[in-house]
Amino acid sequence: MEFKQLPVLYNEQGELRKVGFELEFANLGIDEIVKIILDIYGGRVEKENRFLQKVCDTRIGNFSVEFDLTLLTEKKYIKFFDSFNINLQEYKCGVGTLEDSVEAALEGIVGKIFPYEIATPPVPCTEIAQFEELRQALFEHNAKGTEAFPTNAFGTHINIELPATDAETIISYLKAFVLLYPWLLEVGETDLARKLSPFIDPFPEEYAQLILAQNYAPDLDTLVADYHRYNPDRNRPIDMYPLFAAINPDKVNQFQDVGKVKPRKTFHYRLPNSSISKPDWTLAQEWNNWVVVEELAHNPEKIEAIKEAYFRLKQDTILGFEGKWIKQISAWLT
Repeated sequence: MEFKQLPVLYNEQGELRKVGFELEFANLGIDEIVKIILDIYGGRVEKENRFLQKVCDTRIGNFSVEFDLTLLTEKKYIKFFDSFNINLQEYKCGVGTLEDSVEAALEGIVGKIFPYEIATPPVPCTEIAQFEELRQALFEHNAKGTEAFPTNAFGTHINIELPATDAETIISYLKAFVLLYPWLLEVGETDLARKLSPFIDPFPEEYAQLILAQNYAPDLDTLVADYHRYNPDRNRPIDMYPLFAAINPDKVNQFQDVGKVKPRKTFHYRLPNSSISKPDWTLAQEWNNWVVVEELAHNPEKIEAIKEAYFRLKQDTILGFEGKWIKQISAWLT
């Protein structure tokens, strides 16, 4: 499957928009993951700790590989031993230290539940097909994704640079996404574990109604404030806080309930499964679904037409709205 091209290729600086992926999976250790990246892209390893490593200076940029749990990546478990005045590095245990043994035991326990994560470097949007070699290698090394176990709420995140960062452009994307959301769940076959997890909670209906309202044309400050009022956490299918932290840091720094935010001028699209262990799955499937959002976001007349139909169906439907709406969206898209 080929990767569809974005309808708008360039950002405000006239440069190709960049895209990066984050892949979550289990059944491989960090050292094995790092070796896979080195074999494909070259580079050198920077090891921050057992659970957080970087592969730097590859032919396409820097990768990070980590265990997706701050208990381990930030060594928070050490505070427990510190409370008993136990320095894990002082005690020898076999050929290593007690810290090595504790970390190995913790990895063996929580590694069955929490995923490892590869964050790729951002590359030009016309070159993202080169990540398919990584996906294929992970599959061949028996990485396990969302479908491998009922509780695996693992995801594939896509970080897409915006073509422009004004409020009007951002709103057009949010409108397009809200209108397409039920269809995206359906066509992406979003796993039940992910639907039930808190990681991709849908935008509240009240927020959807706000941004779809005919007279909603906020400035950037109002846009960010409204978003935070209705979405006071990071767990949305598109996490907007990295973008808002990049373009309006003073506003985002006022929020005390969203945790640490890494600023970047991207949409942090979190909806897709990580179907890494399926032989016929590709990153192109998830990317191409996102491109449908892009195409609608850059077609204001179609947004208005679909929005009117959305409100009509909402008004006329008591039960089964999503199923009926998916059929309408599918008809429009074909």
